Amino acid sequence: MSIIDRYIARELFTAFLSVIFVLLIIVLSTEVVHLLKWVSQGTIPISAFMAYLSNSMFEFAVVLIPLSLLMGILIAFGRLYRDSEMAAIMSAGIGPLQWLRPLLVVSVPVTVLLLLLMMFVTPQIAFQRAVISAEVQSRAEVDTLLVGQFNRASSNAVLFLEEQDDKSDRIRNVFFQQQREQDTHVDLAESTSTWYDDDGRRYMMMHDGIHYSGVPGSPDFSIVRYSDYGIHISDRPAQAHLSEKTSSFAELWQSDRPADRAELQWRLTLPIATFIVALMALPLSHTDPRSGRYSKLALALVIYLVYSNMLGVGRTWIVKEQVPVWVGMWWVHMIAIAITVYLFWKNGYLQRSQRSSRRSTGK
Repeated sequence: MSIIDRYIARELFTAFLSVIFVLLIIVLSTEVVHLLKWVSQGTIPISAFMAYLSNSMFEFAVVLIPLSLLMGILIAFGRLYRDSEMAAIMSAGIGPLQWLRPLLVVSVPVTVLLLLLMMFVTPQIAFQRAVISAEVQSRAEVDTLLVGQFNRASSNAVLFLEEQDDKSDRIRNVFFQQQREQDTHVDLAESTSTWYDDDGRRYMMMHDGIHYSGVPGSPDFSIVRYSDYGIHISDRPAQAHLSEKTSSFAELWQSDRPADRAELQWRLTLPIATFIVALMALPLSHTDPRSGRYSKLALALVIYLVYSNMLGVGRTWIVKEQVPVWVGMWWVHMIAIAITVYLFWKNGYLQRSQRSSRRSTGK
């Protein structure tokens, strides 16, 4: 590689990393808000927050690689055009097709990395997310209770835990209301703790409390004072939901299920689409200093959105068996390749290549 090739490759790679970093920050900030909402509602425990966030970060990174590479190439080449560096490079006899060398130096490793991630790492991440979801669903409801606010349980009960003692596991000032048929049962306890019997069964023990039971508005109710009162806590059995996303490449290859065939093609489709949009970005980035650095960015984003949506449509058609498996999503790639060739021809890159070959043969 020449000095100019290394310079352009460094610009492309730096722009790619900058774009994917910014996009990850944006989507992860939204995901953090979403997960915190789940935590506040008691859907997931706070202990599972980081597991969900790290899992989502990887999933977002994989999906954002094609878009980040496209935007990075456009931004890098746009800056070179805007600063007239491309004009100086072309005056040295280095044409647009020679820029394919640094472009391939960046796009090929990124495509290979994405292929490896889709084939081997993505199924493991999907499996871990399914396991985490199953563990969260199987946890007892008491594990998701939040201190300092009212918590509604699925058994038509409401609990309020005022504060937790830092020196022990006890929680002070507990309010527990439960509806059993027509009677309402209310417990007011000074503290609560966890206790296990000899068989390993778990109980929420309420200490120094008062139990009220009866029909609201009726004089027929009972009041019982107690020093210790235990409520049995049963775990909710749940199994990990394993879908085609958790299947390995070998399992998908041997399967005849439409959903498995669609997943197999999807894992191949994303790296192929990444390489195609990288080549497409070269003619799309062609600008002049007067048109601005990001004049083609909007057009490139529209093409990418249409491309990705068509891939999603093709995947749905495979699952619903509306198209043969051999057709799959390959027709979308054919259209993208045709658009890429047209963009190369429209910008005169192919004509310049023919003139250069004629000069080299002396014709």
